[in-house]
Amino acid sequence: MKDSENGQGSGRGAHVPRVRLKDVAEAAGLSLTTVSRAFSRPGRVSEHTVRYVHEVANRLGYIPDQIAPVEDRRTLHSVIAVLVANLDNPVFVDMIHGLDRRFAEYGFVTSVVDFQEDPVREMEVAERLAPFVDALIFASPRTSSTSIRKIAQVVPTVAVDRVVRGVPSVVVDDRAATADAMEQLLRLGHGKVTYLSGPEGSWQDGYRWNSMHLAGRRIGMTMRRLPGESFVRDGGRMAVDEFLRTPTTALIAYDDLMAIGFMEEMRARGYAVPERCSVVGFDGIVQGAECAPALSTIAIDYHKLGEAAANHLITRLLHVGESAGPIVHMPAEFIPRASIAPAPPILKP
Repeated sequence: MKDSENGQGSGRGAHVPRVRLKDVAEAAGLSLTTVSRAFSRPGRVSEHTVRYVHEVANRLGYIPDQIAPVEDRRTLHSVIAVLVANLDNPVFVDMIHGLDRRFAEYGFVTSVVDFQEDPVREMEVAERLAPFVDALIFASPRTSSTSIRKIAQVVPTVAVDRVVRGVPSVVVDDRAATADAMEQLLRLGHGKVTYLSGPEGSWQDGYRWNSMHLAGRRIGMTMRRLPGESFVRDGGRMAVDEFLRTPTTALIAYDDLMAIGFMEEMRARGYAVPERCSVVGFDGIVQGAECAPALSTIAIDYHKLGEAAANHLITRLLHVGESAGPIVHMPAEFIPRASIAPAPPILKP
């Protein structure tokens, strides 16, 4: 091989290969992202790391490219928009913490919009933000899948708590945990269970009802569905009148907030929980463990749910790591607590 080809020649025509940022990262024993920040965003790494990276770069003869910065940030705004259904529910706060912490590691900031269950506002906000952000996350979207797919053609998009065909989605597979809860209720003598449903338009509500219906059919438990008007505490309180018209000995609510509100209103009416009605929720929020009686729940780690959504976008935007596939399934766990007990005689209104 000629000297001009291997870069070792010293003549005027010799070609010396340019030192790349990747070479600096390998020599320094650091990630490409960290080395990149030492040049483009030194405030996001320690002073010691910045000095060390520059020392290695100088030794190798690296010349920073000011025209085409690394991480392909020429077209990035470093902002991710997150649209959430309702911040009154603490699960979304946990999810945002998981998202924000992961994005911060790569220099992104999150912009959160609460669309208050309004699908029209949800899409208006998404369409306005799309040109100015690097990606959109729909957390428990209420708008149509077709609308989400249209947005995904404009800006990288992830759906959380909803499967949208053609759009990367992060969802909870709670079928096994739901079956565990219902089997335990059956062992306690509950032959019929009421499901207090969530808000209209919630994909997760339909998924949870389907999981319960399938489990009930398999184990011989009768299910009935009671419409819910809201998925916060007031939704549980408002459902008590209808529940008492045709009561059952157990109730599973769409989420923990509804379950807590239901228990509070039942006690206010003179019906003790779980002595007269066992109650189970979904989500595993801290408030459920702290209320009296402590709420049995099908618990979900929303912090990790947020991290999973962030990881997908980081991979897509920065080509860091490997793609987890079009649909990421997160697990759930049934946690039995004091809100369930052996079934009493049928509840009388």
